[in-house]
Amino acid sequence: MKTRILFMVVAPALSALCYAPTAYAQTNDSALAQIKYEFVHVDDTNFRDDPRKEEMMVYIGEQSSMYKSHSLAVKLEEMKKEMRNRQAAMGPNNASFSFSSPNMSNETLYIFPYDKKLFIVDRIGMSNYILPQDFPVIDWQIEGETKDIGGYTCQKATGTFGGRRYTAWFTAELPFPYGPWKLHGLPGLILEAEDSKKEVMFHYAGFDKQQDEPIEIILPKEAVTTTSKAFEKAKEAFLKDPMGNMMRNMPTGANVQTKVVFKDQSGRELTPDEFKAMREISTKDGKARKLNNPLELNKK
Repeated sequence: MKTRILFMVVAPALSALCYAPTAYAQTNDSALAQIKYEFVHVDDTNFRDDPRKEEMMVYIGEQSSMYKSHSLAVKLEEMKKEMRNRQAAMGPNNASFSFSSPNMSNETLYIFPYDKKLFIVDRIGMSNYILPQDFPVIDWQIEGETKDIGGYTCQKATGTFGGRRYTAWFTAELPFPYGPWKLHGLPGLILEAEDSKKEVMFHYAGFDKQQDEPIEIILPKEAVTTTSKAFEKAKEAFLKDPMGNMMRNMPTGANVQTKVVFKDQSGRELTPDEFKAMREISTKDGKARKLNNPLELNKK
């Protein structure tokens, strides 16, 4: 049984990473369409029968794409609704809310192919940070084999990226050079991809033209730029005492109820001792679950 951790308040994060805002000059780009994928990742090879699963979304524009967790977006909408209900019942200064994000990614990945730029936006608490990345270049080999995916005729391509050999299926019927995560650069949208060991898989789950409110594909203006190494160091420090860091960064005089609740998968609240015991039990062959099989095997 998996254990969920619910934080009852979210506050600003560490300020130690406040470097200069990103100097990357952007042009406004809006999503023309959105593609949903079922993402499967064997992130711990000791638990191959229990891979990480998440719904991901790619928003595609004329000059860029944005890849983020759809599962997290749904959860955030639930959180906002709960917050509004609690504020109506308890008042704006005393409302608390719960939020749980097991197996959900906070990262948003931006690709600007014409400028050969890639950025990851991640967060600590409520603060966003921009992490510039190496632009992925994949030498795709397009093959003649085709198959139908979601009503689209897709063509096979193979290429190596991040220490993995991928098979991708793209369709020229949707002439966008994008795909899930960092997989891009084909003459058509990638609808399906998996590595040779079937440890990383992206399955097509739907395509929709953007019809609701426009979604901008633009780096957040309030975010600051830092390195991945500095970000991970600050994140590690934050996670050693998340509630303490949250409270230290609360605005002076803020009146907010704060509570940390541990619950099991059925929703039953756990005591701290029960939670600790469940963490010790959730092991296999004496090994705690951890990320030992990252998406990019050759990334330092």
